[in-house]
Amino acid sequence: MFRKTTGTPRPEIQRPDENFEPYEEHSGIPMPVLWIAIALGLWGGLVLLDTREATSVAQEERVDQVVDEQVTAHDDGRAVFAAKCATCHQPDGLGVRGAVPPLVGSAFVAHGPQIVAQILLRGIDGPIAVAGQTYDGHMPSFASALSDMEIAQVASFVTRKWGGAEGALPEAEVTPLREAAAGRQSWQGGAELATIIAGLPAQPAAGSRTVGQVPQAVSELVFAGRGEVWACASCHGDLGQGAETTPRLAGLPAAYIVKQLQDFRQGHRISESMAIVAAGLAPEEMAGLGAYYAALRVPSTATATLGADLARGEALALQGDWSLKVPACFSCHGPSGFGLAPVFPALAAQHAAYTASQLNAWAGGQRKNATLDLMTHISTALSPQDRRAVADYMALLPPVPARTDPQAARNMEQDNGTQP
Repeated sequence: MFRKTTGTPRPEIQRPDENFEPYEEHSGIPMPVLWIAIALGLWGGLVLLDTREATSVAQEERVDQVVDEQVTAHDDGRAVFAAKCATCHQPDGLGVRGAVPPLVGSAFVAHGPQIVAQILLRGIDGPIAVAGQTYDGHMPSFASALSDMEIAQVASFVTRKWGGAEGALPEAEVTPLREAAAGRQSWQGGAELATIIAGLPAQPAAGSRTVGQVPQAVSELVFAGRGEVWACASCHGDLGQGAETTPRLAGLPAAYIVKQLQDFRQGHRISESMAIVAAGLAPEEMAGLGAYYAALRVPSTATATLGADLARGEALALQGDWSLKVPACFSCHGPSGFGLAPVFPALAAQHAAYTASQLNAWAGGQRKNATLDLMTHISTALSPQDRRAVADYMALLPPVPARTDPQAARNMEQDNGTQP
């Protein structure tokens, strides 16, 4: 039995045929998903772009930093050269004809900063041929005057400027060079340097630098003394290196030492202890002591102990101060303060406390034994701060170059000849 239906009739259902394969119609990517995908893509692209730009900027900054480091090192080396080297080698590196070898055209400089550093650390004591000329080489060791960083800077500057070498000597490479140079004598001229540098022009043979055996009488005065003549070494050290207010004697001109002893004895220079010592010395003994100390080659033990303005001290040493009518110290005491025998003593590597005390003595009228009265005027014109500044600066200079004083050598040989 059938039930009768009412209302709208249903449409007739279409049935697939027997070959029909079911499938799902493409409905498209939902818009929220699409928006998220697009957002992620944009974010990733921006991140990549930003990273690339950051990397590029970092690389550019590193390049700038390296350039700045090179420029800084270069400039620092220039400053060290101007303060420590230019007074002898001259600011243009041309040296002094017949006296100081040039850096321009030097085969030693052309071999790079390591060679220059090794020369700085040991100095030179012997003949050397540079740019076709032979020099009686006497260059001080800068081991006590320059730090590893300063050695690296000035060696790099010199070789870049006049040797045509590229690159810089790292500070770390100076340390082993300093260790290797410790306790060794100066390079014995170009002949010894040729043993570590290939292809150098022919170098003169190193001569003998001995000045003869120390006479027994001089040795006894130095190390044992006699009666009221106290042993020199008891105050000035075994090698005449001095300390604080006791002056360094090593390397001072023999004639200058003799004059000071005579002045102590005659009262032209005031020191109670030295007056007693000098009064007990015969003229020939003074000459023997002068020859002994003039021939000594001793590293510096002086440092800047007064806490003064080193820049001011350097300016006074190199240029003076004409507003005070004070000439440059080096104009009388020679390049780098090495002294001009017999009148002007070396100031380089002298102890700061001693130099300052002598300037004060000149200014205060306690010392008046100069041939010229220049030091009274100069010391009086300088303020106490200026005196300390000069003293500290001089203490940091390298010691007087190893040099055989011809007169001292003759005195020593004559003294030896009189010994039994």
